Amino acid sequence: MTNRKSIGELVNNTTIEDLALPSNFLYGRAIYDRGAVELIERLEKSVEAWVGGLDGTVSEGAGSRRRVQLFSTSDGLKWHCSGNPKNHQIFCKHCVALALAIQNKDRKSS
Repeated sequence: MTNRKSIGELVNNTTIEDLALPSNFLYGRAIYDRGAVELIERLEKSVEAWVGGLDGTVSEGAGSRRRVQLFSTSDGLKWHCSGNPKNHQIFCKHCVALALAIQNKDRKSS
């Protein structure tokens, strides 16, 4: 059996910045900063949330609301965003916003 890390152990600034395009990092930060991350379920090895759905411009974090999941696997962090095209694994602005929410919640609880 493989020893998978918790979601909190996998999510950090370096990981987020390595996975996301710079524009997706900026837009995801705007979504997070505006409070548009609504957790559905958080477990040790996975988290699911509604992310986005804000009015305004893209640079302000506006856009469609998406269901996002982050998972801990034996290969590391994996994700799914309902806004990503089929068979594309883009760490989009919605994934960034959820990752930031996880990271900052874990810092507050420590």
